[in-house]
Amino acid sequence: MPRIVDHDARRDEIAGAAWQVIARDGFDQLTMRNIAAEAGYAHSAFARYFPDKESLLTAAFLRTRSQADSGIAASTAGKRGIAALRSMCVTVLPLGEAGTQHARVALAFWNHAAQNRAFWITQRAHAEQWRARILQFLTEAELDGELAPGVEPITASDEIAAANMGWQTIKLLMPEFATDARMIAALDSLLGSIVEPGHPLHDTTPTY
Repeated sequence: MPRIVDHDARRDEIAGAAWQVIARDGFDQLTMRNIAAEAGYAHSAFARYFPDKESLLTAAFLRTRSQADSGIAASTAGKRGIAALRSMCVTVLPLGEAGTQHARVALAFWNHAAQNRAFWITQRAHAEQWRARILQFLTEAELDGELAPGVEPITASDEIAAANMGWQTIKLLMPEFATDARMIAALDSLLGSIVEPGHPLHDTTPTY
């Protein structure tokens, strides 16, 4: 009886192997040969799933984003406003060794997007979704009276999105400044600067 192959699972395994190569060895080592070795498949077996390296790279990116979106959904379930926003930000911070690997892959994807228009479109669409979610939580916070007077949700969303992305770079270039404690303290300080007096995050003082 012929063996039934789950093609979707196989595609996901190969995309995951590409992610591992980038995380461990860097983007320069992302060759079809290295991906095949990581996945444990013959190079020729890739053709039916990914006709070229670009399609594989896009699949690896979408796989990464899907996992991140699932993590955000889980961490923000049942929450709204500042509580949901903080949970989202903590989820995407590059915490621990796993965070270092994610940061390495994220920067590789950003660099590739700057050079490849099709990949840029795919990555930008997802970035816009994240920014919309940040703005949604800030709008909820405004409606719930959590924001300090004069805080503009769009401006605050720009600051928070920039901080979230900036930590990915700092984690790789200056890891001594991107310890888990310092990143969490900086996040709470940023959120504390936009909430109303009396909110638990107001006047948050870094403890690192």
